[in-house]
Amino acid sequence: MNRKLFGFLMIVTALGGFFASCSDSDDAADSSTARQFKLALTLEPPTDMQDSASVDANAELVNVQTGKTYTTSDFKKSGEVFTDTLDIPEGTYNVSIDGNISYKIDGTTVKTPVKESETNVRLSPASESEIVVKRIALNSFAKQNGFVISELFYTGTLTKEGKQYSYDQYVKIVNNSDSTLYADGLAFVESSFLSTQQQDYTPDIKNQAMTIDAIYVIPGTGKDYPVKPGQELLLALNAQNHKDLNSNSIDLSKADFEFYNESTNPKISDTDNPDVPNLENWYNYSLTIFMLHNRGFKTYALARPQVDMDTFLKDYYYEFSYTRTSNGNTYNVTQHGYKLPNSWVVDAVNLSVEDSYAWDPVSSTLDKGWTYCGEVDHDNSRYGKAVIRKQANGKYVDTNNSTEDFIPDTTPSLFKK
Repeated sequence: MNRKLFGFLMIVTALGGFFASCSDSDDAADSSTARQFKLALTLEPPTDMQDSASVDANAELVNVQTGKTYTTSDFKKSGEVFTDTLDIPEGTYNVSIDGNISYKIDGTTVKTPVKESETNVRLSPASESEIVVKRIALNSFAKQNGFVISELFYTGTLTKEGKQYSYDQYVKIVNNSDSTLYADGLAFVESSFLSTQQQDYTPDIKNQAMTIDAIYVIPGTGKDYPVKPGQELLLALNAQNHKDLNSNSIDLSKADFEFYNESTNPKISDTDNPDVPNLENWYNYSLTIFMLHNRGFKTYALARPQVDMDTFLKDYYYEFSYTRTSNGNTYNVTQHGYKLPNSWVVDAVNLSVEDSYAWDPVSSTLDKGWTYCGEVDHDNSRYGKAVIRKQANGKYVDTNNSTEDFIPDTTPSLFKK
């Protein structure tokens, strides 16, 4: 090789190493000498938890450049928000919040899991003395759960003699997430209020809780019932082969779970399929057998209760009143149900019919629409029909608007050939 060329290459190589060394040194200096500043991390409760008493949460901030983690958990209430401060170097962070928030509904203290995260958040003060405020809006963990109601067959069928048959009602729920979830502890509930009868209920807790008259919970200790992404679970009101009693019906003897009730009336009893696990009956208004409203005037929902059955029945009792006018006379009516915090609700579906719809029994944050079978009250065409959630791009559509999310008045999936 030409000596001059060799010498030139040696100089270039040396300079390259020099510049690389300088660059590495500068990067190291940038990460080690980043300005320290005080961050005020502020947590905003969800809108239905504005009467919040405390936040018990851990905040984790991971510096994207260095990988170093900073944590804080001593959040204090200031007005309607909760704030904690910590000293960190300026940089870009991934921020995550995980914990619980406590608040009140009609005198009852409710604890609800909350979780939120943000990625690539640039945190840098404009001056050395500035306190940087970063606000994080919390969301209920239940609403991120991934389970949704995929089908409600509530209308029942008709026998060959034209008689109503409702024992073959069923519900399907599906894991609409991308990972395996556990159904243990998931509750199926029915609203106390009808979508066809609007009253001025006092106290009015609709924006904070769903008033229910039935709650059934999937048993298990936490990981007994794994559900894969896209997998459905079948909940039968009665897990029997209904074709034996009604040739127009279906076989539900292979359901995943069944609703079973201890009737107080010896003339009306439930049938228990020993091969199908029973849902845990925490409460239902019926003294005999629980049935879905076969004209579709109720709201049905999935929820994640954050307390056990005894605590729920003791602390979440809800007594309400309203006035009723009949024949020119006004009466004060007092009734009761149970208050299920909206923050525990995973999914909700309002049902009604066109000619009788009056209102949505639950907050619009849970469902701002409604779906149906039949168009008028006592519509005989509703029998043998269901509402089925739409699918798009491999997922079930879930916009919290049942008007848009469901195919109404359609053939139930278990009746399709």
